[in-house]
Amino acid sequence: MASTNGGFPAKTSIAAISDPPGAAPDDTPEPVPAAGFLLPAGFPSPAEAAICRLTWLVYRIRRRADGHGYVGVTARPLPTRIAAYDHAARRRLRVGGPGTLVAAIRQAYAEGLSFISAFQVDVLAEAFSPDEARRLERHWIARLGTARPHGFNIMPGGASLGGPANSVPVVLEHPARGTLHYGSLLQAIADIDRERRDQGELPLQLGAVYARCAMGWPVAEALGLTKHADGRRKRPLFRWHGRTYDTLHELALAEGLPIDTIRSKLYRARQAGCDAAEDAASDRRLPGHHRTGGVGCGRQPFLVLPHPLHPQADPVDAATFARLTGLPRATVLHRYHRLAKRKGASALTQSEVVAALTQRTDRRHVITLALPDGRRLSGGVREVINAVLADPNLDELRAKRLGFSAIRARLRRLPCWPGRLSQSELLWAFGFRRDAKPPIAELPTAA
Repeated sequence: MASTNGGFPAKTSIAAISDPPGAAPDDTPEPVPAAGFLLPAGFPSPAEAAICRLTWLVYRIRRRADGHGYVGVTARPLPTRIAAYDHAARRRLRVGGPGTLVAAIRQAYAEGLSFISAFQVDVLAEAFSPDEARRLERHWIARLGTARPHGFNIMPGGASLGGPANSVPVVLEHPARGTLHYGSLLQAIADIDRERRDQGELPLQLGAVYARCAMGWPVAEALGLTKHADGRRKRPLFRWHGRTYDTLHELALAEGLPIDTIRSKLYRARQAGCDAAEDAASDRRLPGHHRTGGVGCGRQPFLVLPHPLHPQADPVDAATFARLTGLPRATVLHRYHRLAKRKGASALTQSEVVAALTQRTDRRHVITLALPDGRRLSGGVREVINAVLADPNLDELRAKRLGFSAIRARLRRLPCWPGRLSQSELLWAFGFRRDAKPPIAELPTAA
């Protein structure tokens, strides 16, 4: 029963071939083809293999068309390793140059073949130590002749287990055991896993350790022996009460202050032009004013607005004005600040101020569009656009069926926007003209 992963079978059986490395080539038994890749009897389960990291499979992948093969070694279940090749061939298009196994699998898929019809997978041997796995891999590559150009093996084998990261010796500073030397990263992971198992902890994840090392983590941090300091909390050095800090968290623990308070003070210090040598703990807030309960916290004084309902009543603040009129407080503040920028705003009476704050201002850009069918649409930009888009009779007249956002974008590209627009410009913006560029603004004709 085949799966959809390149025709790779869901359940098969394999027979392990474990000839000693010294056996003659003529005595090599014919590998038994895989039909589903169940682990041999006595082989640890995937969970046990993940904990122990003690058993490796030496396998061969042979292309049926010409016999070109590839010999590899893995500590994972063989179907998982084959699935990784399948993923690289299908998804990681930058992986696998000419002459590699991934490129051959990708070529077979392009020809319409499944993995099981294009390749044969055999188990050659088992190994129970990294050194033995490397020796067997090197032996079977030489014995079967799978090195390039007669096979897909680029390296002679025996250099690494699990990728280039395991071809480099590892020196580890263990917090309790001192300096430790390993032949590869995989050996270090196996040793630390045995230590974690004795302490009742979960094993390490190979992919996570390799990714951490690739990102430049120290080996002790990648293996979880020491805490990783990624530097995401660090910031440029700053001084606080005579001491130098580089993180807000450290200062918060030392001073007992909320992080938001520290962040605000640092922001005001930067706004004031302070450098790293000046103390950021100084109070740089604006002068406050007296309130009920004590001195203010440096905020600006409350707005003094006329009472919206009773002209003779005492003035109110923005929050009270918004509550009495039923308007959002943000709307009241926005209209007040817009009113304050007008010329002669200080000469307005109380009733004029209340009217300006409570009455809605029409800020629409009114346009008039002469349609090709003779009708004229006039109103705000949003109203005219919605009217054009809602009329199915205009779809055939529009050279380009633009949407709401596209029409708005074209209007903003017009040279005279938001001033007076000509009809040719409006017809182009709404898609009634095929011009690729906005038309040049029409000059007024002399009388």
